[in-house]
Amino acid sequence: MTVLRPVEPAAPQVRGDPPPHRAGRSLMALLAGILALPPLLMAGAAWHGWQQTWRDAEQEMLHGAEGAAEYLRRVLDGHDLRIQRANDLIAGLSDAEIRADEARLHRAFIRIAGREADGSGPLTLSAFDREARLLVGATLFPVPRDLDFSDRDFNQALRDPAVPEPHVSRVHIGRIDGRPFFAVSRRRRESGNPPVPGGYDGIVEVSVYTDNASAALHRLLPGPEDVLSLVRTDGEVLARSAGFGPGGPPLRIAADSPLLAFMAQGGERTVSTTRSTLDGVHRLAVYQRVEGWPVYAVAARPESAIRRRWWEHATGALAVGLPAWMLLLGMAGAVWRRQRALAEANATLEQRVAARTQDLAESEARLRLAQEAAGIGIWEWNPETGLSRWSPEQYALFGLDPEREPTISVGRFLGLVHPEDRATVKAATREALRRGAYEAEFRILRPRPDGPPELRWMLGRGRRLMGRGGAGNRLIGVNVDITDRRAAEERRALVAQEVAHRAKNALQLVGAAVRMTRATDTAEFIRLVEGRVAALARAQFLLAEAGGRGADLRALAEGEVATVLAGEEHGPRVSYDGPALSLAEGAVQPVSMALHELATNAAKYGALSVPDGMVALSWAVDRAAGLLRLRWVERGGPPPSGAPEREGFGTRVLEATLTNQLGGRIRRDWPASGLVLEAELPLARVAAAT
Repeated sequence: MTVLRPVEPAAPQVRGDPPPHRAGRSLMALLAGILALPPLLMAGAAWHGWQQTWRDAEQEMLHGAEGAAEYLRRVLDGHDLRIQRANDLIAGLSDAEIRADEARLHRAFIRIAGREADGSGPLTLSAFDREARLLVGATLFPVPRDLDFSDRDFNQALRDPAVPEPHVSRVHIGRIDGRPFFAVSRRRRESGNPPVPGGYDGIVEVSVYTDNASAALHRLLPGPEDVLSLVRTDGEVLARSAGFGPGGPPLRIAADSPLLAFMAQGGERTVSTTRSTLDGVHRLAVYQRVEGWPVYAVAARPESAIRRRWWEHATGALAVGLPAWMLLLGMAGAVWRRQRALAEANATLEQRVAARTQDLAESEARLRLAQEAAGIGIWEWNPETGLSRWSPEQYALFGLDPEREPTISVGRFLGLVHPEDRATVKAATREALRRGAYEAEFRILRPRPDGPPELRWMLGRGRRLMGRGGAGNRLIGVNVDITDRRAAEERRALVAQEVAHRAKNALQLVGAAVRMTRATDTAEFIRLVEGRVAALARAQFLLAEAGGRGADLRALAEGEVATVLAGEEHGPRVSYDGPALSLAEGAVQPVSMALHELATNAAKYGALSVPDGMVALSWAVDRAAGLLRLRWVERGGPPPSGAPEREGFGTRVLEATLTNQLGGRIRRDWPASGLVLEAELPLARVAAAT
């Protein structure tokens, strides 16, 4: 604050006193400088506010682009997984076999694509032959055989074995439903067709409707005027939260834009502040590469929105600054007119100003701390009396009533602190009295009227204030509740441990599958290992779909049998009977591996190796005994010759998963009708908590 000191009454001029007119000019110059200072400060604050607003917008767009890129990566990874599941379903089938079995495959494609019974959904799933004609799809049944899709880039690009997978296509208009879409595709693998030169035998693709994708991006917008886009590395816009305009798709970044070269080189992230070549709007844009995909997430904000936000902050400052400046103008005039009349009161005024300045400094210190803490509890402690003064927010944080306890003693405060943290608080207080700064994280036991005390984490910060007039030092500071932050840190640590544990278990299981698999040739070895690894992957997929909370036993069993019998009608050949049961997270992989080995053995040697063979899988929950009872019964297969002479990999898998991992018991019999396996598993280890 600038203090204007009154001028002493005019005294007779003696040698060395400045002439009165020179003193007047000096005062005028001083007043002019004072009056010029507020506009300069307001201009500087406006410029600083503009820079800060622009930096804030850039940070928000960075976060928006990162969040959109992570979301798009997960969505595209999910589409890729659907493609791989669909390819597994038609693996080993020729084009003729697929067309003959189109009804069943169509239903399976609908389930994989997540479409409703009426055919609606945000995407669709299709398989094409090497001539770019539809084999089977999730949208229509039967698919039209006379349509030629060889002009689609997803049916052209993947003919070149050098083009990486998965492939993301340009935007096309659907010939069947007329809706714009882009495709995520992979080459068809392990088909039952005779091989051809180059190895290309068609594709499996997911068609993503641009209107659904654009609506999903719109839900991720950081601000109402912001725009989120999904852009291919060649500059074509696949989805856009603001839509594609009256003409509809496609939209494409101008060919002379430097952003095309950046995306073509695979750059991770860049910031652009140019005029958009799509709609002519000048925007701040952040391009963030979607990890593992040839696309970029683009978050953009119009410069007009950034300018408007800055102006909202600037007008608030002007609403205070301009009236204050006008008031200062009036004060300057009053000072100039009355400066001689105030000379006699100058000494008294200086004393009052000094005292007021000290009070104002203390008041400003409290106000500044309160503003920084955004209404969080403020406290003041006097070491000489041992008493504290608390703000209402401070009382609320500690669960006390200010009416009943207007002052808080040291003993009362320490009684609320967790016994294990009292030494920490005392040490921080001693350090503050010695060095001037107080900071401590500690737990409190906050009283509750209807139950035991509640444990909360607090962060306390403060400063030592030097007393005046012989008064002692005081501590003043704030407390903030950081319980949620500490809980979030603990959750992150637990998630990291869980991810490491799962990865370790998965790698150990994969290693065991590779080491113990036996086969007569390389092709069989690869098929067996891929099947077992795929079983692990399906278990992880079911866990991911359920958010890590387990998986449904029936869905798990049907998925394993369907994969082993891919290409065959297994509905009447395999029956499932048992109550709805959600498996615990730790039981999903062991049960999945065990069912995979049983189904593989039945398809290779047992009841499912012949057309008339049947398998009945049943389970029952015995809560009185605390057991889950599983029963696998084969009928109609080749008559077994009794127990195997040696223990194979499947037997070791059953022992390792059901017995060792889950603590269960298994019993196997080989009557003439086929294998009968009974397993008893402890419910406490296999059933998810409800």
